[in-house]
Amino acid sequence: MALLDLSLVTRALSEFLARSIEVSPAWAPRGRPTVAPTPPDQMPGAGVSLYLYHVTEPGQHRSSPPPDAGSSAQRFTPMVLDLHYQLSVTPGSTSDTEMHQAQLLFGLAIKTLRDAGELNDRTQAGGTPIFALLGLDGAGNRFHPVMVQMEPAQAVNYWTAGASALRLSAYYTVSAVVLEPEAVTTRAARVYSYAASAFPMGAPMVTGTEAEIAFTLPGGLAQRITVSPASVPYGGLFHVTGANFTGVAVDLALRGTGDPAPRVLDDLWAVQAQPNRITARAAETIAGAPLLPGAYMLQVRTAREIDGRAVSATSNTTVIQIAPAITAITPQPGGRLRIEGAVFAAPGLDPADVELRLGPVPLSRVAGAPGPGQFQIASPSRIELAPPASLPAGTDQPLRLHIRGAESPPNWVRLP
Repeated sequence: MALLDLSLVTRALSEFLARSIEVSPAWAPRGRPTVAPTPPDQMPGAGVSLYLYHVTEPGQHRSSPPPDAGSSAQRFTPMVLDLHYQLSVTPGSTSDTEMHQAQLLFGLAIKTLRDAGELNDRTQAGGTPIFALLGLDGAGNRFHPVMVQMEPAQAVNYWTAGASALRLSAYYTVSAVVLEPEAVTTRAARVYSYAASAFPMGAPMVTGTEAEIAFTLPGGLAQRITVSPASVPYGGLFHVTGANFTGVAVDLALRGTGDPAPRVLDDLWAVQAQPNRITARAAETIAGAPLLPGAYMLQVRTAREIDGRAVSATSNTTVIQIAPAITAITPQPGGRLRIEGAVFAAPGLDPADVELRLGPVPLSRVAGAPGPGQFQIASPSRIELAPPASLPAGTDQPLRLHIRGAESPPNWVRLP
């Protein structure tokens, strides 16, 4: 469903018609007919006119929501169109033979479109994949031509009455043609919602998570902000607030998408519990297994003794985001930049889930040495990048690293 050139639709239909009619037993032994996008009254010779005369946008697609909640701009939404075609034939001359051949050609053309039903990646004519021929394959394009039922009297409206006779024609609507939207180059802020719940007496209850993020603005001004729900980079402190965090044991457990069960944080997380607040430091592993960046559900688990009985309880769940950490950004020879931190690569981490932006420009990931506008993940703790040529030298640009949807704390770099 990705194209910007409407002529590709016309060319796909034209190639399909010409190649299909060429191999039809009813047309043999004639050669491949001409199928042109020219208006029928301007055809230079015999052939089929497939003329795009009108375009409409179906009403049900005009208010489609944008793909990213951070923007309502129409340019970020696909534009769905119906293309309206007039299909006509032009005989080589006014002789009976040429007129009859034109009518044969017309009948084969309308039957070919009716029998096809839809043009897609699998459509072939004479053994030739039509979409692959035009570079349309692999994008999910699907063109559905439908003949418009038009009364003979209405057809007069498409021709100038007078000396010119009416041409044999059929009218088609091709749907749905989708114009490619602009790529979203910014991300929306995280939005989470809270809920009210009932808890048994004495059970732990979580009201939220928070983390303090420190960063330096261009010009050297240091800033600290509190983020809630917590988005904490590896090595950063975060806090869980609530009540009844007491007992002979108080543990924190995280569960991510696809985890079969919550994982209890080990000693590397340095969990410290107070009755209404728990503090911990984000680590790269839990019980020796890697912890990837991303959103996790967090619970508090307590174990207590009541009247000589061991009683365990689990709190409600809340959200926390483990973000990639950037510890240093240093210039390198050739105008490149080196990012050091964690965790940029790990088993189970899809390379497509790592996104890097410098200023407004998304960078492309490559396996080897990066060129302008590209980055390379050299190791789990190091990224090499080359700034895009479009960004002016000597300017401060924000660097944004997203891994599995989690964004690193704010960073700015001065371009060499």
